[in-house]
Formats: sequence, structure tokens, C-alpha cells
Amino acid sequence: MARLRAQMSRWSSAFAPVAAFLHRFGEVMGGLVLGFLYFVLLGPIALLARLLADPLRRRRPSGSAFVAWQRANESIEAARRQA
Repeated sequence: MARLRAQMSRWSSAFAPVAAFLHRFGEVMGGLVLGFLYFVLLGPIALLARLLADPLRRRRPSGSAFVAWQRANESIEAARRQA
């Protein structure tokens, strides 16, 4: 048992710099991979959504700009159920 423990400490002390390098390398590569995925996957989707969507209705509609009022709370009871 003591021999195994001595062997393990020798290996762990020999590979400590390698483990430190690999840890830092993994951090850098993780950032690069996530950045690549962001620009390759999310970038085009966001650009398409921005070009095609108009959630604030800032563009002029082709017809009338009238939006019909929707009755949601016809009675006092319906108004109380909102919360």
C-alpha cells in the first residue's frame, strides 16, 4: 500500500504542470468553441429575426393602421381574475 501511495505521489507531482496547462487550454478552447457557435448559429438567426419581425409595429402597414380593441374584462369578476 505504501509503495502504491509513493508511486501515485510521484506521478501526480510529475504531471501537475501538464494538468495546469491542460486546464488553461480547456478554458481557452471552451471560450473559442462557444464564441464560434454564437456567431455561426445565433448570429444568422438573430439577423433574420431582426429583418423579418416587427414586434413594435414601427413599419407602416400596407393597409389601415387600425387595430381592433379586444375586450378582455367585460365584467367586474373578469377584471378581478386578472391577478
